[in-house]
Order: sequence, then structure tokens, then C-alpha cells
Amino acid sequence: MIQQVNLYTSELRPRQQRLSATRALGVVVALILVIAGYGAWLNQEQHQLAQQVRELEAQNARLDEAVASLSDAVERRQPDPELEAALQRISESLARRQRLLERVEGLAVSPGKGFSPQMAALARQIPENVWLTGIVLEAEPQRIQIEGRTRAMAQVPLYLEQLGEAPAFTGRTFGVFRLDRPDEGNWVDFFVASEPGAREES
Repeated sequence: MIQQVNLYTSELRPRQQRLSATRALGVVVALILVIAGYGAWLNQEQHQLAQQVRELEAQNARLDEAVASLSDAVERRQPDPELEAALQRISESLARRQRLLERVEGLAVSPGKGFSPQMAALARQIPENVWLTGIVLEAEPQRIQIEGRTRAMAQVPLYLEQLGEAPAFTGRTFGVFRLDRPDEGNWVDFFVASEPGAREES
């Protein structure tokens, strides 16, 4: 007799596991918590980035103000073109007169040119930063008149003292001595003459 044996019992069959409502609810809650946490993290990051942007904008504004302030300061320190032009003209005039005096000194020390000893002494004794703008030497009556400019007021008495030590001016005295500082410029005009009645000549 043939007997059939079924080895495929119900215990060996695959079972379908159904997801319970409690477990499904737990999964959903977990997903919501993860999404909420990620959203909170993104919100915090956005807040920090916005704070950094505000700080950078404030720093940029401060830098713009500093640049504007420095630009104004630089513009205020720019020299006046008109004053520069006036100073240039005066410097050129003084340089021309200085060159003329140097030529006079060269002629005075050259033999056989016939320049008076007074002219030679005037050219030889002149110190630095002193420029002569007018000279009058008269023999009858004896009169000496000197006009000039200087950037160092103390050089004028020194110049006159050196002239007094020169043999050509031994015994000469200056009865008129005047200093005048113009309203514009950083020099001093001086005028000296050998007698009180002398008047300034241009």
C-alpha cells in the first residue's frame, strides 16, 4: 500500500506579518521628530547666517565712513593751486636775483673788472637764505642803502655784522634798519640805510 506523507506543514509556510497600528504610529512619530529636528537645525543655521550678514554689512558701512572721512581729510590737505603758483613765481624771482648776485660776485672777484670794493663785499658776505633786491651806493654824499628778503630773520643782523668787518665798510654805520613781514609768504623784507634821512627806493 502506498501512503503519502505531506512534509510541507503549516508551520513551515511563510507567515504574513501585519504592521500593527501602534508600531505604525511610532514610526510616523519618529519621522516627524527627525523632520522637526532637521528643520530646527536649518532654522538655527539660517539665523546665524543672517546675523553674520548683518555684522558684515555694519562693518562695511563703518569702512565706507572711514574711507569717506580719509578722502575728505586728503582733499583738505591738498595745497591751494593759486598759492603754489604765487610761491613758484616768487621763488623764480628770488632765484633770478640770486643768480644776478652770483654774477656780480664773480665779476667782483675777477681781476681788472673795476667793481667797487663795497659791491664785492656785499656779494661776498651774503649768507644763506638772504637775497638782496636793491642796492644803492653813492659817493657824494656817501650813502649806502640795502634792500632784501630772507627766510631767517636772524641772518640779517649777522649779514650787517659781517659787512661791518669787511675793509670796504670799516667805520660805516647804518642809521635806518627796518623789518617787514608781508601778509602772505614765509619771508621777511628788510631795509637798511647809512643815514636816517634815507628813503626806501624800489
